[in-house]
Amino acid sequence: MFTYQKDTKSLFVAECGKKDFWREIRKSSTAFNIDTRRDILRAVDANDEEAIQKWAEHTDYQKFMLKTLRGLKTKTGKEKWQKKPLDKKLLAWADDLKKSLTAFQFSCYQFDEATVKTKDGKTKKGARRVLKGCHLNGLVMLDIDHVDNPMEVWEKLQKCEALMARVVLVHITSSGRGIRIIFIADKQIGNLADNQISFAAVLGYAPDQSCIDATRNSFAPKEDEILFIDEERLFTYYDEEFDKRFTNDYREKRTQPLYHQFDADGETNTNLTNLTNGCAQEKDSCNSCNSCSEIKWRGYDIQRIIDARYADKLPCAADSNRHTESLKLATDLLLMLDGDKAQVQRIVEAQSWVKEIIDERDENVGQTVESAASCIAEKEKKYASALPSKAMLTAIQESCGKTYQEITKAQTAAVTLKDDDMARWLWEWGAEIEALSEEYPLIKDICKGLKRNQYPAALFVAGGLMMTLMTRCTYRFYHRPEELRRLNNSTLIIGDPASGKSFATRLFKLLASPIVAADKIGKDAINAYREQMRTKGANKEKPKKPKVVVRIHPARTSNAQFIQDMVNAVEDVNGEPMQLHMLTFDTELDNTLSLQKGGSYIDKQALQLKAFHNEEDGQAYSNVDSVFQEFYVIWNFIYTGTPIALKKMVNEQNFGSGLATRLTCIPLPATNFEMMSRESFVDYDSDERLKAWAEKLDRMKGELSVQKIVDELYDWTARRMEDAKENDSKADEMLLKRCAYHGLNFAAPFIVMRHWDKMHQDGNYWCGEFETDEVDWKLAELIVNIQYACQRHYFGAMAENYFDNKLKDASVNVQRRQKTLEGFERLPEVFTTEDVVRCFQLRNTAAAYMRISRLQKDHLIEKDEEFAESGTTKSRYRKTGVMMC
Repeated sequence: MFTYQKDTKSLFVAECGKKDFWREIRKSSTAFNIDTRRDILRAVDANDEEAIQKWAEHTDYQKFMLKTLRGLKTKTGKEKWQKKPLDKKLLAWADDLKKSLTAFQFSCYQFDEATVKTKDGKTKKGARRVLKGCHLNGLVMLDIDHVDNPMEVWEKLQKCEALMARVVLVHITSSGRGIRIIFIADKQIGNLADNQISFAAVLGYAPDQSCIDATRNSFAPKEDEILFIDEERLFTYYDEEFDKRFTNDYREKRTQPLYHQFDADGETNTNLTNLTNGCAQEKDSCNSCNSCSEIKWRGYDIQRIIDARYADKLPCAADSNRHTESLKLATDLLLMLDGDKAQVQRIVEAQSWVKEIIDERDENVGQTVESAASCIAEKEKKYASALPSKAMLTAIQESCGKTYQEITKAQTAAVTLKDDDMARWLWEWGAEIEALSEEYPLIKDICKGLKRNQYPAALFVAGGLMMTLMTRCTYRFYHRPEELRRLNNSTLIIGDPASGKSFATRLFKLLASPIVAADKIGKDAINAYREQMRTKGANKEKPKKPKVVVRIHPARTSNAQFIQDMVNAVEDVNGEPMQLHMLTFDTELDNTLSLQKGGSYIDKQALQLKAFHNEEDGQAYSNVDSVFQEFYVIWNFIYTGTPIALKKMVNEQNFGSGLATRLTCIPLPATNFEMMSRESFVDYDSDERLKAWAEKLDRMKGELSVQKIVDELYDWTARRMEDAKENDSKADEMLLKRCAYHGLNFAAPFIVMRHWDKMHQDGNYWCGEFETDEVDWKLAELIVNIQYACQRHYFGAMAENYFDNKLKDASVNVQRRQKTLEGFERLPEVFTTEDVVRCFQLRNTAAAYMRISRLQKDHLIEKDEEFAESGTTKSRYRKTGVMMC
C-alpha cells in the first residue's frame, strides 16, 4: 500500500492501486517526458547543436516557454528569462518534464487530511503530502544516483539472495543515471535511514541522504525500465509494528538514522561485516555530488561556517522561517562565492532544513537563489559593494578565527593600491597638461584656480563643451573613412561630494554661452506660443506652433520634447542640411538617473548608447505631438557625480550594453584635508578669453584636416592591442577599441585653436586647412592615454568578470564531448545498433537510433546493408572516413 500524485503540482495524494500504478506507467506522456528529458540532457552535455535546435523547435517546448512567461509577473523577471541562453531554457524544460511525471510515495500508505487555500481564495480538503501527516507502511526507498551504469548495481543486487528476498521493485530512474530499489524494512535494523544505510553498504554504495524523508517522491519510470517487480507485496504490504514504532518519530521530523550514521564526508558507519570489495571507493564516487564539504571559501570549509551560523537553532517549521532563512543564506553565499549561482544552490540544497521544504512542498531552491541575486543587484545599484549579513560575519569570525575583513584584506589592499596609482597618475597628467599650456594657452584659463591633479577633469569638461560648439565640423576616421564623423562625447566627472566639481559649472556658463544665447530666441518663441494657447478661447483659431532650435536640455526633459528639438535642430552647412548637437549638462548624476526612472523622462539610456556614434533611431507613437520619423541621435552630455551614481549607471548587470566604452569617466581626486587656494583677485580677462574663443568655435564648419592624428591613433591602438594579445585579455581589447575616438574628439578644439591663423571666414563661418605636428599628437596621445587608464580603472574588473561569466555560461564541457569522440573511435568500421549501444554506453536501442540518425546527417556513417535476425530486420552501418570533430 502506497500513495501517488498525478504530478508534483497536484495539491493532494491518493492511494495507489495496481491499476493506478500501471495506468500511470503506461501513459504515453511518461515515456515521452523521460526520453525527451534524457535527450535534452545528453544534447546539452555534448553541446550537440543539431539536437538542441531540434528540441528548441518542438511544439511542447514552445508551449513551455509561453507558460513560463505567463507565470512571470514582473517585467524584470521576463527579461531575465528571455536573456537566458537556449541550453539553460532547455534544461529548465527538462526539469519541468520530470516534475510533470506521476510521483509515487512508496514509504507511506496514507496521509492525514488537510485544508489548503487555493490561489482564488477558496479552500480544499484532501490528503496532503507533508511529513507531519504521514503513515509509514514498512517499505523503504533507496536511490543510488550518479552511476555510469545502473545495470551494474542491479547485477550486484541479484547475486545477494538475502537482499533480493526483501525487494519488491527495482527500476532505472528518470534521469537514466541511477537505480531505485523499493524493499521491505527490517525494524531490527532501525528506521528508514538505518535500513537504507545497511542495504546500500552491502551493495558497496552510499545511499542518497536526501531520501531519508518518508514523503520523498519517486517519479514514474518507463515500463521497459522496470527491472523487477513483486506485485503482490508492492501493492498490499503493510507492517503495523513498523508503523507504530516509527511513524510518530517521522511526524515529529526525527528522520535521522538511529543506529547508523552518515559521516561528515558522506560515508556511513555501520557494524556490518559483509561489505563488498571496493565499497569505500564506490561510496566516494556516489556521494561526491551530495556533499558540499569540498567547497571552500578562501581556503575555509564553507559548511563549517554555515554550521556556526545556525549553531544556536536551525530554522524549522514551527518558526515558519525556513524559506526566509534559505533566502538569507543564499544571499550571503552569493556575496562570498563571487555570485556562483550553481555552487550556491548546491550548498543551500544540502542543508537539512532546506531538504525538508523541498520534500514537503517541492521548494524551488533555484528560484530562491535567483531572488537572492536580484536583491544583491538592487543593493549594488545603491552601494558600490555589499557585505554578508551580521550573523554570517559573526559565524565567519567564530569558525575561521579571523574577521571577514582580515580574510579579504589581500583583495582590499589590491584595490587600495589601484586607487593610489590613479592618484599618482592624476598628478603626472596634470603636470603634462600644465606643460602643454604653453602651446595651448587657453588651458591656463580652463584650469584657473584648480590644483594640478584636477587639471585632467577640467581639460575633458572644456573639451566636451568646445567640441559641441564645433558641431558643424567633421573628420574621417581609420574605420570606414568614407563616412564623415562628428565630434561626440559622453563625459562623466566622478568625485566624492564636495570634492570641487563646481569648476564644471563655471566652464559650462562661459563656454556654452553662444548656445545659451541662441536657445533664448527659440525658448521665447515657444513660451509665447504656449501663452497664446492658454489665452485663446475654445472656438478661436489656434496659433501654429513655431519650429525653433533649442539645443541645451536639462535632465528634466521629456523624450517627446527632446526628440522634437533634436529633429528641429538642422542648419544648412555648405549646401547640405546638418543636424546640430543637443547638449545636456548636470552637476548631479544621481539626480539625472532618478529623473530617468519614471514618467516621460524614462529610457534615456537607449539614446545615450546611440549618441556616441550618432546611430539611427526612430519613434512612431499615436499621439499627435510626437515626431513620427527616423532620426540620428546627435547628443553630447556632460555630468558630474559620485562613484555611487556611476555604479547605478554602469554595473555588472548592464555592462554588456557597451555604454562603458562610450563614456569618458575622469576621476576628481579627494582633497585629503587640504584647503583650496584663497582667491582675492577677480580675473575677468580669463572669463572673457573663454567666451571669445567659444564665439569663434561656435562659428567653425567643415572637415578637419587631422589625418596625421588619425594615423598616429591607429598605430597607438595597434601597439596597445598587441599588449592585450600578449596578456590574453579580452577585457583590455574591449576597453581599448573606442579610445581613439575620445583621443581625437577632445583634442580637436585645442588643435583648431592652435592653428587658428590658418582659418579664414566663409560668410558667417570659419573654416580652413591646417597641418598637425608633434605637439598636436602629444596632446592627443595624452588624452587617449588618460581615457584608456580611466577605462581600466573604473571598468577593468567589470570587463574581466563579463568575459569570465560569458565563458562560464557558454563553455563546452570538453571532457563530455571527448566521450562522444571516444565512443565513435571505439566503433568498428562496420557495426550494428548493438555496437552503438555498447561503444557509446547508451541506455537502450532507442537512444542508439537517435545517435545513428545524427551520425548519418553529419555524413560520418552510412547504411551498409540490411539483414534478418530472429525474424527481425536489422541494419549494418559503415564509417565514411570523415573525421569527427
